[in-house]
Amino acid sequence: MNGVVEFALAALVYPGAVVALVAAWALAWAREAAHDLARGRPAPGLFGQLAAVRGMFARDTLTPAGMNPFALSLGVTLVVAAPLAALVALPLPGNPLTQTVGLRGDLIAEAGLLLGVPLGRLLLGWATPSPYTRLAADRTARLLAGAVAPLILGLTAMAQIRGTLTLWDAKASVGQAPFSTLALVLAGIAFLVALPALAAGSPLRLGVGSSETLAGEATELSGSDLALLLIGEALQLVACAALFALVFVAPLVATMQPVIGGIIEVLVVIVLAAGLGFYEGRRGRPAVQEDRPPLSWWAGLPMLAALVALVLAAWATRG
Repeated sequence: MNGVVEFALAALVYPGAVVALVAAWALAWAREAAHDLARGRPAPGLFGQLAAVRGMFARDTLTPAGMNPFALSLGVTLVVAAPLAALVALPLPGNPLTQTVGLRGDLIAEAGLLLGVPLGRLLLGWATPSPYTRLAADRTARLLAGAVAPLILGLTAMAQIRGTLTLWDAKASVGQAPFSTLALVLAGIAFLVALPALAAGSPLRLGVGSSETLAGEATELSGSDLALLLIGEALQLVACAALFALVFVAPLVATMQPVIGGIIEVLVVIVLAAGLGFYEGRRGRPAVQEDRPPLSWWAGLPMLAALVALVLAAWATRG
């Protein structure tokens, strides 16, 4: 097959739209089920979210009063396109682009694409003339600012261990030098700390608290715009989990049989989605007086773990 056909297969089938949407549905359900179980509620139906999204597409799509239609379209497009591009650009097993165009994956590009969803949400929140959406966007911006530094340092430590910014052959690129495994674990912790900010979900159910804290950036959206935002958030979870498995889990299972290692990576992806939902369910929505991200904590343990991982990575590369 020529390059055009291979690119179409990668973008539309695997690891693109078709497979990505199936994975997004499965991980979104696992996240929602863990969230409800953590709140003491029964798990939702397996096809409940699909029915909800389909119902949103069937409703009228209204542009919020006073909102620039271009800003609305740009924000929604960014939320959907960024995680999908991140998945297509990953050198996952069987990705057609690894053979036709020599796709090797780029750590910096992947990190930048993972920021597309939170940045798109910020754009939607600030562009909507509502104090609630703008307050939610301010809250997201503070959380994102606290998460970016540990994320960048953790990925930098991994790049130093691997000796390259490419993601190809992740299992063989991490050496067996002392401290490399510990650096890998600490860098993975730094990534996980940033996950709630990178893969934050819209508050779709009412809870205890004021309207200011219950509102999200998508409060004023409706119809297909809201449905696409929820699809983009589910795709973002898949992209984050896939990158975590490729960068931080694959080196740890490199010595196992390929089938066993692949099963472990898939299980880690599912556990990651469920763990995020459980964390969100236990944490709940913050009260107004507590609506301040713990910036001192963000700059404490997560930053410390990322910095230690960076130092250990330097020692590991020296043998």
